[in-house]
Amino acid sequence: MKIKYFLKGYLKGKLRKCFLFFIKNSSIIRRYFINHEIVGGNSLYCYRVWMRHLKYWSLVNDQVPKVVVEFGPGRSLGVGLSALISGSDKLFALEKNQFWNIEDNVRVFDELVGLFKAETKTETISSEFDKAPNKTIDFPSDILTKTRMSNCLKNERIKKIRKELFDPFNPENIYLMSLIPWEKTNIIKENTVDYIISHTVLQHIEKLSFTYTSMNRWLKTGGCISHKIDFKSMNRTKLWNQYWTLSELEWKFVTGQSYLINREPLSVHLKHLEVNNFEIIYDIRNSSKNELNRIHLDDNFKYLDDNDLTTSGYYYFAQLK
Repeated sequence: MKIKYFLKGYLKGKLRKCFLFFIKNSSIIRRYFINHEIVGGNSLYCYRVWMRHLKYWSLVNDQVPKVVVEFGPGRSLGVGLSALISGSDKLFALEKNQFWNIEDNVRVFDELVGLFKAETKTETISSEFDKAPNKTIDFPSDILTKTRMSNCLKNERIKKIRKELFDPFNPENIYLMSLIPWEKTNIIKENTVDYIISHTVLQHIEKLSFTYTSMNRWLKTGGCISHKIDFKSMNRTKLWNQYWTLSELEWKFVTGQSYLINREPLSVHLKHLEVNNFEIIYDIRNSSKNELNRIHLDDNFKYLDDNDLTTSGYYYFAQLK
């Protein structure tokens, strides 16, 4: 059975690696072979995700963040564009590979403008983070006031942002800058960023320590980060946390030698937060049953505690001290 899922995972990984190559190098593939109406390509989804990040931001701030960084925008830049529409001055969209098309970004942007103009209601954060029943909440008019939104939605401003969507890599852009791959750039300066966000992305980042150090360096004192992390194996193992029983070589085989997730547990993220001087203001932990026997853990993961072995998802909002 072990050999069977090794082979299955290997083939999946090879197909994924091939698909990522074509996505990275072909706009035609991105246009016709990715469903842009799901997840990041859906304007309402992007709107809701931003509203959730904004809700937590408002715990310690009464103004919209001026400079926003988003890790892993995915199918579109919609979440970050929501930040710009609601009043942020600058967006840095950081990605390893490009999954979006200009056409989809423009479409999503136009739809988002409509959602903001209509002051569309959304759902509570709990509906996604801790599986509580969905509950509709009003437009956050306490921070997105009538006066603010009137200024943010002025035709001239909207047209300028929209124009930059046709050339998002232009370093002369005022509102928007897409960085792919982001690790090799030094465009974001120290102490210039207000808010850094991501949604089920940190588990995919290979250089996790470098990422946390970068967030510390970019943020102004008092700046905030908001991240949701998925610790499940992405169906590469039978049990959601069984990847911690595999050696590096076995994991590479299961994933077809295609990088997938970093396999870092909750405790590693918490340590990075502590080392980089972040204080957790709010968090939600999703737990799942652990069916692993400790004796089966790979040597690299013998240190995992019960909290690690039962945490399948985690959201946190933290502030730089």
